[in-house]
Amino acid sequence: MQDIDEALRGILKDVNSYPEEKMSVEALSVRLKIYPPEELVLVLSSLFDLSNESPHVRRLKVLLVDPDTLTGALGAKGCKRAYLVAIDKGLKKVSRLFTDLPPHKIGPFGYDKEEEAKMEFITLGQRRTMAKSGVKDTLDRLLSDPDPLVIMSLLDNPRIVERDVIKMASKRPNSPHILKQLATHRKWSKRYFVIKAIVSNPYSFPRISVALVEFMLTQDLREIAGDGMLHPQLKMSAEELLEERSFVSSSVSLADDDDWSGCGSYEGEDE
Repeated sequence: MQDIDEALRGILKDVNSYPEEKMSVEALSVRLKIYPPEELVLVLSSLFDLSNESPHVRRLKVLLVDPDTLTGALGAKGCKRAYLVAIDKGLKKVSRLFTDLPPHKIGPFGYDKEEEAKMEFITLGQRRTMAKSGVKDTLDRLLSDPDPLVIMSLLDNPRIVERDVIKMASKRPNSPHILKQLATHRKWSKRYFVIKAIVSNPYSFPRISVALVEFMLTQDLREIAGDGMLHPQLKMSAEELLEERSFVSSSVSLADDDDWSGCGSYEGEDE
């Protein structure tokens, strides 16, 4: 068996050798295919033992937020084998990366009744075109659109600001697929209050939220752990992280939460 620490160092080096996310994902995929499940789960477990304060570590963890990263590298059978091995070894964090549970809450999403009257005569093609416009009032009307391509165009539109994306991420009911778009977007996935809204939304995929909860501030973890509206798996993840941080803080003097310790260098809101 290859040394686990050496394997993890190799993955971190390869992933962070490329500035573009797509190339980093490809490099990660090549690396992940090398290891049998028994080694892979130990490598991933070692990753989650490392602090988010390292930008290289944080970048690798962010790539794992998207479940397609693992399924694309290992395939469905490979992910199932890794899941079973992680369960057998008692590696809860790792096993949750290979789950595919439905959102804790499911309901109709899209435009509210009041908005439907304004949008019902606008075709999908027109809405997709509108999402690329520079008219802020037009963009505001599309924030609740149920079409993923409309949402993607909105997220890439320079007129959209963080408060708009937070509004999209906080909307309930919501589409888990649209929330996934927000969670994996190259720009907005780096905004702390966006990912907090996604994690706190019971309509999010638990697999996405479990990966993002690693970046939450301690004060927000307490809220998540006590929120009866959220998925039990997410609540357990938050509770375990609180226990880990409590253990560390009893041994080492940590920075105050106001210093954004534990969440990496997520960006603030737009002016």
